[in-house]
Order: sequence, then C-alpha cells, then structure tokens
Amino acid sequence: MKKFLLVFLMAIVLVLVAGPASAQDVQYKKKTVIDFEDLLIEGELKKPTGDYFFERKKRKFDSLIKVRKDFEAEMFKSVDDLN
Repeated sequence: MKKFLLVFLMAIVLVLVAGPASAQDVQYKKKTVIDFEDLLIEGELKKPTGDYFFERKKRKFDSLIKVRKDFEAEMFKSVDDLN
C-alpha cells in the first residue's frame, strides 16, 4: 500500500512539473515534399459505360410584380391631396 501511495504521489508531481504543452510550442514545417519518382504506380483506367446528358427544362414562374397600364386615378387623387 505504501508503494502504491509513493508511486501515485510521484506521478502527480511529474504531471505538475511537466505542465500542459501550449500551442505556441508546436512548430510545423512550412512545406512538405513527397517524391513519387522511384515508385511505379500500376492501375487500370475505368470509365463509365455510357454518358448521359439531360438538358434541364426551363421553368416559368409567374411574376410577383403586376404591371399596370393606367395610373390616372392615382394621379388625380394626388392632385386633390395637394389642395
């Protein structure tokens, strides 16, 4: 039991002394180069058996803007509002 307690306390001390690693300590390489020149890559080219192209049908939507041809009633009303 004493050995277990001693090992446990030593582990806690080591964790506290080491401390958490901060993100500032990590350094990454700016560039990674992978050389494939010495490798032989073998494979088989597979294509789909058929090509299908479908043209989309153009949709017609009703306009939300109603175009009016006669504004006379509004014009006369605005003139009456000026008086």
